[in-house]
Amino acid sequence: MQVISTPQRWFQSFNNVIMILLALICIVPLLHVIAISLSSSAAVMANKVTFFPIELNFNSYTKALENPVFLPAIWLSVQRTALSLGLGLIVNCMAAYVLSKGGGRDGIAGYKGFVGLFIVAMLFNGGLIPTYLLVTKIGLYNSIWALVLPGLVNVFHLILIMNFFKALPKEIEESAFMDGANHWQVFSRMFLPLSLPVLATVGLFMVVSDWNEWFAGSIYMRGDNVPLSTLLKSLIAVPIVDASNVNEIAKINNRSIRAAQVLIGALPILLIYPVLQKFFTAGIVIGAVKE
Repeated sequence: MQVISTPQRWFQSFNNVIMILLALICIVPLLHVIAISLSSSAAVMANKVTFFPIELNFNSYTKALENPVFLPAIWLSVQRTALSLGLGLIVNCMAAYVLSKGGGRDGIAGYKGFVGLFIVAMLFNGGLIPTYLLVTKIGLYNSIWALVLPGLVNVFHLILIMNFFKALPKEIEESAFMDGANHWQVFSRMFLPLSLPVLATVGLFMVVSDWNEWFAGSIYMRGDNVPLSTLLKSLIAVPIVDASNVNEIAKINNRSIRAAQVLIGALPILLIYPVLQKFFTAGIVIGAVKE
């Protein structure tokens, strides 16, 4: 039985206090937004709402979903995230498998050059204007592919998967080759099933990034054909109030509507993260230390 010294206990207690404070910093604003979205307009306007709803109602959520562009924006974000996740994992995993072989007899010629090219691409990009011109010239403007293809290859994700592949035992791969398997069979039937932790981690990064990213939608998409994050940014920054909805806005505080819209937008991530969280630590740590 391991004996914990007094300094270690103090250090552990200090860490626990810090973690609790950090958790509260993250949770308290979320509780406040939830309370505002479920409270009456009068309570919100009087600044009486803290962490518990006052005069519980769901009018803000009803009003948010009545917006004719809100549900299409959610659907566009779902399509964008699904395409980016599926295609991004395929492309990055295939590139990571090739680069994990290194150079020499079992690797590819010019291995260091390819790695250097990826590193340079991660540190420096073409810039906003050249990227915009490229997207428009090849006919992707105002299509979902303008949101998917430019960020399909992520060098950070590629390196993370490559290090994971390098950490897998060589004996597994060699035994498969001795049984007559080719590289594609080793990659698809052995490496991918064994890489669930890192794939879940990278997939979580992709989902959070694509779901929350709003800038591409504001420059590549037109009119009401925008993803949810771009729509929320525009609604929160410049609320739409005109003669057709001024009476309804007076009945339902605009802060409540914005809070409801933000929570609807954040709900998918809040539901997905607990499912993938158990893979997160393993995916980040494994392959980080080379023996």
